[in-house]
Amino acid sequence: MNDPAKPPPGEVPEVDYVALRAGQTIGRYEIVSVLGQGGFGITYRARDIQLGREVAIKEYLPSALAVRQDGATVLPRTTKMADDFGWGRDRFVTEGRTLATLHRVPAIVHVFDFLEANGTAYIVMELLSGETLEDRLRQKGTLTPDEVDRILWPLLDGLEQVHSAGFLHRDIKPANILLNAAGDPTLIDFGAAREAMVGRTSAMTAIFTPGYAAAEQMTSAKQGPWTDIYGLAATLYHAIAGKTPPSAFDRMLDDGYEPLTRLTPKGFAPGLLAGVDAGLAVAARDRPQSIAGWRPILGMVSAPAADATVMMGKPEASAGGRVSVLSPATATAGIPEAAAPKRTGLWIALAVVLVAALGGGGYYATAMRGPDPEVVKAKAATDAAEAARRKAEEENEKLRVEAQRKAAEEASAKAEQEAKVKADQAARDKAEAEVAFRRQIEAELAEKKKAEDEAKQKAEADAAAKRKVEEDARKAAELVTGTFDHFGKTLMLLTLRNNPAEIRLQGVDVVDEPRLRQAGVNALAAKPRDLRCRQTDRLTDGTPLYRCLVTKLDAKEPLVDVPDSDRVDLALALVNGGLVLASCDAPRAYADAEDEARGKSLNLWSMIKPAEYRRRCAR
Repeated sequence: MNDPAKPPPGEVPEVDYVALRAGQTIGRYEIVSVLGQGGFGITYRARDIQLGREVAIKEYLPSALAVRQDGATVLPRTTKMADDFGWGRDRFVTEGRTLATLHRVPAIVHVFDFLEANGTAYIVMELLSGETLEDRLRQKGTLTPDEVDRILWPLLDGLEQVHSAGFLHRDIKPANILLNAAGDPTLIDFGAAREAMVGRTSAMTAIFTPGYAAAEQMTSAKQGPWTDIYGLAATLYHAIAGKTPPSAFDRMLDDGYEPLTRLTPKGFAPGLLAGVDAGLAVAARDRPQSIAGWRPILGMVSAPAADATVMMGKPEASAGGRVSVLSPATATAGIPEAAAPKRTGLWIALAVVLVAALGGGGYYATAMRGPDPEVVKAKAATDAAEAARRKAEEENEKLRVEAQRKAAEEASAKAEQEAKVKADQAARDKAEAEVAFRRQIEAELAEKKKAEDEAKQKAEADAAAKRKVEEDARKAAELVTGTFDHFGKTLMLLTLRNNPAEIRLQGVDVVDEPRLRQAGVNALAAKPRDLRCRQTDRLTDGTPLYRCLVTKLDAKEPLVDVPDSDRVDLALALVNGGLVLASCDAPRAYADAEDEARGKSLNLWSMIKPAEYRRRCAR
């Protein structure tokens, strides 16, 4: 039986002289096979001999700077490249050390180990299975709102922690997001060290994926979290719209980008669409500057008004929790690193054939008794004629050579003259073009500055108006004020005058007993009371919860002017008065007040036995 590992008879087996062979070891890791190969390094499938698990190992081997020797050791190609090679290896190790500190970070590939061996460095990572988002989009075209929701928030959480560690991914795209069977994402192939090397040495060429790379990655501009935000926003755009956004370089010249807020794909929250559009701003300063600053935009229930200006500056506080990307109506291995062309050496054998022709001659002599005089005379005449012929040929050759020399000198002089004329004309044309170009640039710069000044003034005015609108909206959404009217169906619910909506208190329970409710109404309605309620949370069904401060019974008019420091916590007053129970997970102050009320057997506590109370909190 033929061995499947061996090539068929007569076929030359394929041998990779660059990658490590199966069976070779790096520390406690044994190479199994090659997973991928690029211009910056090689990724292997390997086995951890001590722990008995399979891992992925990335080897630092930039093909432009280094070569493999003896099947294992990695050396710089030349002594001149040694510094760049060593500098890049240090960046590679720093990348591994940083990633290794990010334990259990959501949606980020886990790094187990990093080590130096064979003259180079290695990063040991978890071996992931599944398909890339690029493959999923190639098959399906787009993702549903549920699928985008499952991908977006883990990636935001993971990237925020990576950025907090002072690290960037720099190459976010569908090909670098791995999805498991459940659709959970993992971000792979960090390119920080690779990009640092490209910026240091001309031997390595930067490789960007059109549509996903931010404009600053193509220039010397500063990069930061906003760079990764552009890549993730472009990836989300592809997943929602079914196509890659235009290249940032093309957009700098002629922006043909179609905003998602204009495409309005069905089922997605308007806030998410506006957030993706914001993350794809061409200028870095116009994008959110951090994940924390981007998250509130993505989580908005509705998109900003068409004439509003969304502020992208660093927020004072993070929005915290996750918000679904579904609209309210429906809520229910890189481009693979550009394979460096296989430099198969083309060897041509040259053969030189030397042919020697050897001739022979004979000598024939006839014995004569003496020279014939006539023969001697004829020979002398022949020799003289031959000498005259040779002299004439020599003189003719001299005349021909001299004529050629003069013709060549004349042609050379003519060519030099023509070249001088052309050079002078070219210099004049270049000077005129430079003057015209300089004038055009000056005019464009002046026009650009004028437009920028006008835009800046308009942006400042819009920003001031937007801040006022947002502040008014925030106050309206978070704070409810008014004069207390009466309790609702239970003591946990209360109603303001001229406001039909009931406010549910946070941190209290109640026994729905009419006598208790009436006692609460009588106690709190004996005199007009003014409330200030701030929303603190929501129940699972979406009902908002409030913490309310109410004026004291002896408060002086006007009640609305009483500061918060002179008000009392309404829920705490109800607990202290024995009208409601503190929730089992209520603040300590509520529990202390409840103990005091129970000791006095006030109202509710005269009706509830301790055993019943213990059962209530043990549910």
